[in-house]
Amino acid sequence: MSAITPCNSAAEAKSVAESETMGEAVTARRDPHHHRAGFAPWVVLVHMPGQDQGWRCIIAWDNGKLLKKEAIPNPPSKVR
Repeated sequence: MSAITPCNSAAEAKSVAESETMGEAVTARRDPHHHRAGFAPWVVLVHMPGQDQGWRCIIAWDNGKLLKKEAIPNPPSKVR
């Protein structure tokens, strides 16, 4: 059984979002409006190449798991 590891950085949150969506995570920030147990989760915007929609992913701080995924207009890519 693996240990539960907190998601402590924006890079870790982006990695989780990319693996869950197969897209490109472009931004990650803490969201105090969706806090659980006093810790704000990460909100990651994901660009989907060649698509009209992207994703807003909510990543749990305490265990690094995807809590929610919402379709959004596709954010711009960071790749040039």
